[in-house]
Amino acid sequence: MKIDERVEQLVRDTLHWAVKRQPVEFDEALKAFSDRSTRQSALELLAAVAAFVSADICQGKPTPEQIRQLAEEVAEAEVWSSATSPEVEAFLNAVVTGRPLSGVLPAGSAVVLAFVVAANLLSSRPKNEGEWWFNYLDKVEAAIEAAG
Repeated sequence: MKIDERVEQLVRDTLHWAVKRQPVEFDEALKAFSDRSTRQSALELLAAVAAFVSADICQGKPTPEQIRQLAEEVAEAEVWSSATSPEVEAFLNAVVTGRPLSGVLPAGSAVVLAFVVAANLLSSRPKNEGEWWFNYLDKVEAAIEAAG
């Protein structure tokens, strides 16, 4: 997957507010994804990030039980976002299996959910001393681009 640099920066800026759990700023940042092309590119990147990080957390492709557990943890931690455990589980099941999100979630909620899930997974994963979620995102994006 080739990552569009313009979209990548918009995604990073929006992830920042999701990681900080700042709903007003997060909603404002989401306005950058008003056109279909930018929204679609962001959703593809966030889905790839969520799939990669969930596999990293689970040390391989997550099982349905691991996905259910991750979904519960994300929903509990991200109460500010109104993301529910069933929505997060549906999202993770789709991205882990490579299914399109269009049949799983409405387009508007899929984008918000993708940011919330990716932000949570990136920021809650154990990291080395002095490593931040955005350092980990650099590594994830490099692996995504290398995989093609």
